[in-house]
Amino acid sequence: MEQLTDIGDREAWSTRLARPFLLESPFSGGSFALLLRVLDTTITREEQTRLSERIVRLGCRYAVCAGHGCSSWDDSIDMAHLATDANFDPPDSEFVMTTWHDDESIEDVAEFFVRATRFEGFEPRRFLVVCLGGDEADYVQVRDAVRTCLRT
Repeated sequence: MEQLTDIGDREAWSTRLARPFLLESPFSGGSFALLLRVLDTTITREEQTRLSERIVRLGCRYAVCAGHGCSSWDDSIDMAHLATDANFDPPDSEFVMTTWHDDESIEDVAEFFVRATRFEGFEPRRFLVVCLGGDEADYVQVRDAVRTCLRT
């Protein structure tokens, strides 16, 4: 896990995960916005479900999904959020917003992540960038795009 920036009241971290995709939060509790960049094309449905559940449990309130199968990640995180309540009706105060960004440049996705992940009752101050798979160059491209947006 690498700290991208700690500017004023905003904090951002990034990481690149490989199997078994064990995600930890760098934040000591509290909510955050997530940019999930999926580069591994072999992630199973079970791995996706398990990781989506973990994302919600860790406190994600806005998930920006990009990369391979990003629309299925949007759905998977939505379902993980709904499953936090036995009646599939979690309280509005715990709502998790999700978006997917198919065929968009990483610079455009990073801009959206930093500038447009606010919604009623939630304004992100903590940002987490997670790359699933890919190589170091892929990770650096995502990390640097987000870092640039956070500084401007």
